[in-house]
Amino acid sequence: MTSVSLFQFSLCFKSPRTPQKCGVFVCPFFWLLGCLILPEFVHASKTVKLQATLKSNLNAVDQIKASFGKYSIEAPDLLKKIVGETDRIRIVRDQKIKSAFEFLLHRDLDGDRDKIWPVGKERQRNEIKGYQGSVETLKGYENQTHQIEWHLKIEETFKITKEFCHFFQLKAVGTHNVDAPILTLSGVVRKGTPQLQLQCWKGDKSERHFLADWEACRGKWLQCTVQCQYGKMGSYKFSIYSLDGTIEKTVSQKDFPSWREGFEFVRPKWGIYRSLATVKNQLNPIDTVYLNHFSIQKR
Repeated sequence: MTSVSLFQFSLCFKSPRTPQKCGVFVCPFFWLLGCLILPEFVHASKTVKLQATLKSNLNAVDQIKASFGKYSIEAPDLLKKIVGETDRIRIVRDQKIKSAFEFLLHRDLDGDRDKIWPVGKERQRNEIKGYQGSVETLKGYENQTHQIEWHLKIEETFKITKEFCHFFQLKAVGTHNVDAPILTLSGVVRKGTPQLQLQCWKGDKSERHFLADWEACRGKWLQCTVQCQYGKMGSYKFSIYSLDGTIEKTVSQKDFPSWREGFEFVRPKWGIYRSLATVKNQLNPIDTVYLNHFSIQKR
């Protein structure tokens, strides 16, 4: 609402003592109140939520599309004909939180969309995401702040290697400088230690933050929260804790370059995105993660 429309709004509240002077006592109050409060309403956006619902006429894919958009899923079975079992995302029961989206990757069948990676750079992907056609809440712009929450459970038998394996990405869409993500939540063997880590990119370079031992975080529900202010001198705060209380970790940084030249918008991605290069024979034939309780806000 502009200052003009705020003034027009105040005309509706005339003081009984000065009926011909447009509410001398009331107008300044409403004008000041509008200036202080209305910007928050203008810049705040509707919360987008996604919950795996067992008792629904919609399957997993349709439930995701209903919240994130028609082209929000990068699942192998939706992009390519695959022999054998085809459902790479489905809804399952869960003893702890009742239901969840199950994300599967088949080592020997699945790839990365329709891309053909050269030898030594092979990878595979099963992710959901925000994209150009998603509602505005899923897309962050410079000087805006995203708050993103979700639950993650990594299957107890899930195998990781020295190569990347992302379960969450905060990644930009744009004309250039978009190859490297902003943040990733990843499982990796680093310096011989299997771990869950947060990796934060400053251009082509990144910082790695240890979150939990791999053995400690598998097979349990983890609640994750990311708050990221987008700017050349932005900031982020990432928190993770397990519902059983054994894991609790927060990593934050100010003056962080969360917006680069060439960015159009930033969006979240969840699922499994991993490298097969040199490590394919170390992986399980099928690996699985579970996700639920997505909540995205923007201001």
